[in-house]
Amino acid sequence: MIRTKARYRNQTLELSEPLGVPDGTEVEVDIKLNCETEDAVRHDWAEAGISRLEEEWDNPQDAIYDNWKKLYGV
Repeated sequence: MIRTKARYRNQTLELSEPLGVPDGTEVEVDIKLNCETEDAVRHDWAEAGISRLEEEWDNPQDAIYDNWKKLYGV
């Protein structure tokens, strides 16, 4: 995952720095508004939690359960 800041202007995202990926590479974009309200702080903590959960969830040891229906004959 590459994380960078950008500014939205005229329906275009202007990146603060180059991404270093080949031109034409398809990417997925999640938008997080940069504001310091209480809701934004809560949102940041929730995002940090889900990121950590995704890291923990997606690991080689648990990959055996990715096909749980076949594993358990469902």
